[in-house]
Amino acid sequence: MYNPDYSSVPMTKQGKAFAIIAITVFLCCLLGILTRPLSFLAFFWPANAALLAIFLRFPQLNNAGGWIGAFTAYMTADLLTGNGFDLTFFLSLSNLLNVSVSLFFINYFQINYRNYSKGFTFLYLFAICAFAGCLAGAAFAVFTIPHVPSTFMSADRFWIDFGMWWTGELVNAILIIPLILSMPTLGELKLAFHERKHKQYPLSHIFPLIAIFICVLMTYFLAGPGALLYPLAALIWAALTYRLFSVAVINFTVLLATYHSLNQFYLSESSSAYLSTSISVRIGLFMLSLAPLILCIISQNRHELFKQVLYLANHDSLTLAMTRRYFFQQSELLMQNAKRHPFSIIMLDIDHFKNLNDQHGHYAGDLVLQHFARTVQHNLRNNDLFARIGGEEFVIFLQNVQLQEAHVIAERIRAITE
Repeated sequence: MYNPDYSSVPMTKQGKAFAIIAITVFLCCLLGILTRPLSFLAFFWPANAALLAIFLRFPQLNNAGGWIGAFTAYMTADLLTGNGFDLTFFLSLSNLLNVSVSLFFINYFQINYRNYSKGFTFLYLFAICAFAGCLAGAAFAVFTIPHVPSTFMSADRFWIDFGMWWTGELVNAILIIPLILSMPTLGELKLAFHERKHKQYPLSHIFPLIAIFICVLMTYFLAGPGALLYPLAALIWAALTYRLFSVAVINFTVLLATYHSLNQFYLSESSSAYLSTSISVRIGLFMLSLAPLILCIISQNRHELFKQVLYLANHDSLTLAMTRRYFFQQSELLMQNAKRHPFSIIMLDIDHFKNLNDQHGHYAGDLVLQHFARTVQHNLRNNDLFARIGGEEFVIFLQNVQLQEAHVIAERIRAITE
């Protein structure tokens, strides 16, 4: 998390952090600058939210090199696109203040984003972003930027400029932060890809995506204030169907499209209509995107809890082998579904196990049972069944094997155990 002591960070790590952060923030800034629909008001400014999320996800980049890289990127992107030095300097300070204040309070309240499925961690994280970092950045901007040369903000429009800056950062945060924090690692991607190859999904699995696509089209063809609510039901459906990263990607796409269509609608009316409605539209978008994310987290947490409870109910807590009841249930299903295929059942027990318990204690006996179960499982295929049916008694169900093959497997297990 947030680490203010940068003196002990090696220079090579700081150089690496500088390069990674500078390139990332620079590209995000250019993207934001290219989406300015009106004067200097960026339609989408992902740089601040991306910087905060990267520092949270990769704390090794949160060092002096990383912060200098961010400041350099902010300054370079604005200077290259025509802003004056004074204006660029105070804009960069406002952006960095947003990130630094958010990190400070996340660290102060000990918010760990990895515990997003526990308690109110997710809500606390966004509450800090909204009412600490985003507010601090907006307040600094409206008190300083109107007084620098070539400014696009005016002291006469204090509350409008404040509201536009603050709500813009709210939307950026809710779009970018979940995307980066929930992004799977390379190992998780490989595991997910491997699981999907062996798992078939029903056609209905894509129905939420179809509904979302239709709702997004409606926001363009039937543009207006009500467009905020068009995707709500479809987003809730997606939140109950897909995992968090998928929902974050869907959320990002849908809300960006809705945001764009509403901006185009009000800009086509007049610039004043755009300014007078943007604050409420952005707050509405923030609330709209928060709902499916929270629902997905609750649904995913309950699903994981159900899987854990089901696993504990069906597996022996000591050896992690199947329970007697679950073994009989699964083996009967296999015999019914594969009547034409041969199968074998191997019964195993550990000789003189009572003497082992009496001489060395039950703890030593438990260790022997655990080691024995691991040894057996390492010598079985993934589709074979292995269960503990008594104290030191076990059973194996082998699918699609001839008697001679089963004898070889049983003998191999006996020899390794001996």
